[in-house]
Amino acid sequence: MDRGFGVERVVDADRIVVKVRGEIDLMTAGALRDELCDAVKQSPEVVVDLQGVGFLDSTGVRALFDAYRAANELGHRFYVTGAKQWVAKVLDVTGVGKLLAPPA
Repeated sequence: MDRGFGVERVVDADRIVVKVRGEIDLMTAGALRDELCDAVKQSPEVVVDLQGVGFLDSTGVRALFDAYRAANELGHRFYVTGAKQWVAKVLDVTGVGKLLAPPA
């Protein structure tokens, strides 16, 4: 079961916006990690839009962090936007929210 999980990639100028929907958990985190790491290789800036995500567990946090680390190794930028309610709380409590926030 994919729990409504989906990923859409949108090329916007010289960055890729990855729009995620559904639940990010043990069942979907691997697919998300693969998609994000591939996007990081293709663009100097990747923005992950989590507006459509209703649930995020530790495996999802790890997938986001792994993609962030891959971007840093390449000298690329990686940000997360649109996190709401539970998802924003998980990112905040883990400290990953500040790390992945776009520059002010």
